[in-house]
Amino acid sequence: MNYQKIAFALVLVVGMGLFGIKPADAKNAFIKAPITTNSPDITQSSSFTIAQLTEASYPLYGSWKLTWSDNGNVYKGYLIMKGYYGVLRVSFFDPQTRKKATIDETMKLMSSSQGLVLLGYNPVYAGTSISYPTYAADNFVFAVQPDGSLVAATCDDQERCSSVDVEAVK
Repeated sequence: MNYQKIAFALVLVVGMGLFGIKPADAKNAFIKAPITTNSPDITQSSSFTIAQLTEASYPLYGSWKLTWSDNGNVYKGYLIMKGYYGVLRVSFFDPQTRKKATIDETMKLMSSSQGLVLLGYNPVYAGTSISYPTYAADNFVFAVQPDGSLVAATCDDQERCSSVDVEAVK
């Protein structure tokens, strides 16, 4: 699993949601800023530096219902976190078998500058240890905004991304 790609995609999705996408001001596109001889040498930081994943500082406990979609296919998940690891059970319509399918995947809690990150791995047929060959593991980012609202997004291992609806389960 390429953590750099996942982190970049998650940062991109959250950034688009937070700041929106606006057209460039074309009439000012060719204006050059003057360069002085004492200008500091500023280099851009890479996306890896901005969205570096680290071990989470605190464990996470609880249960949540998660809902997201990909190309019109709705995924409904039930997440149970017990510390730094958890399990996500996902139900969805599998277009290859043309039937409802359910998988379980292990989730690992990480942290980034954009919020908490859950990295999914080892998707298996629900209740078994048999790998589900066509299911791309899910990865989520959860961020509480300054106004108290929650922003959640997912990008799977095939870089298909979506916003996520989150509901706490008691």
